[in-house]
Amino acid sequence: MNLIAKLLFIATVVATCPLQAELLRDAQGVWKITPTKPTDLPTDPEKRAAIIDNLNQGTREFDAGKFHASISTLGDVIDDAGDTEAGAPARHFRAKAYNERGQYEPAIEDLKWVATRRIDYADFDNVIDLELAIARHLADGGHRWLGGWMPWFQDRALALNVLLDVARQAPNGKRAESALIEYARLALKLDKREEAMDSLERIVGEHPNSPHIAEAMGMLADLRASDSPGAAWDQASAREAIDALETLMAQFPNSPEAKLAEPRVKLLRDQMARARLELAEFYWVRRNNPRAARLMAASAITIAPESEAGVAATKLVAAIDAGNEPPATLADAVLGRYPRPLGAGPAAAKATSGDSGLGFKEETPKTGER
Repeated sequence: MNLIAKLLFIATVVATCPLQAELLRDAQGVWKITPTKPTDLPTDPEKRAAIIDNLNQGTREFDAGKFHASISTLGDVIDDAGDTEAGAPARHFRAKAYNERGQYEPAIEDLKWVATRRIDYADFDNVIDLELAIARHLADGGHRWLGGWMPWFQDRALALNVLLDVARQAPNGKRAESALIEYARLALKLDKREEAMDSLERIVGEHPNSPHIAEAMGMLADLRASDSPGAAWDQASAREAIDALETLMAQFPNSPEAKLAEPRVKLLRDQMARARLELAEFYWVRRNNPRAARLMAASAITIAPESEAGVAATKLVAAIDAGNEPPATLADAVLGRYPRPLGAGPAAAKATSGDSGLGFKEETPKTGER
């Protein structure tokens, strides 16, 4: 292809390409269409000009502190622009005006529209930041203003919803991490344990390099430990809490949470050991079963040998190994000693093939029984 043919080809391509344009605000605060990328504004010149004029007027009114007038003017822009790119700055500035008037619900609606439908908006990050700012204000007990002038009720539930929206709208990076940890803190204040745990697990699973990871792991451990509040409760959750705290100490040894974790691990281990000790004492005193008692006591020693429960378990094992008899109870004095299970003593004796692991006699099924 010679030079003239090339020039003709280029001229034809340029002439047939769609107009490249984008709606941006310049340093003087004036909205203009700039030749950077395609615009979806109406092609009708008069309608397009009216939209831009109203957008300029509405943002100037906002800058001048005329928030009510700005909300009205920008509403006209939104009605005329529809879902085109002019709707994003119009809703963003209207949300800012609503925020200044304490009308947080309509502000959140506008911001959510931009965040979910115009992710190409040039000021997208500031949209997310304003959502976070509103959520934090409400989480701290800030009041809404009815109609923009009358103090109204607090709305921490709205703060929770907004924080969750932020984590969805900007799922990667610091904003999502901040939203999730703040959601968990607020959910705990509102006694929403399951919601808090879900948020914390998302931080641990999806944001392992977050600066909030140590706090999240510590909070998760606390929640799991709270499901086993004492020795009389099932200790599976306490075991999970210990695992979480030990992981925290190993991965973040210099964090404030790790420094608090060690004494909590000791308390939880003592609690687990005490649960075994109480079971050992039950078998020893109430069921006259030294073998089962010794097994439980030995388990307590394994879990926390230096704890109070571990020391008490060591003494119990020594008493059983010495051949001592369990102390008599009131029921023993009235009804006689509780019968010792076959094969359950003396404590040093090994279990026979007919004994269960805890020293109970296992009956052989009769013929025909399953």
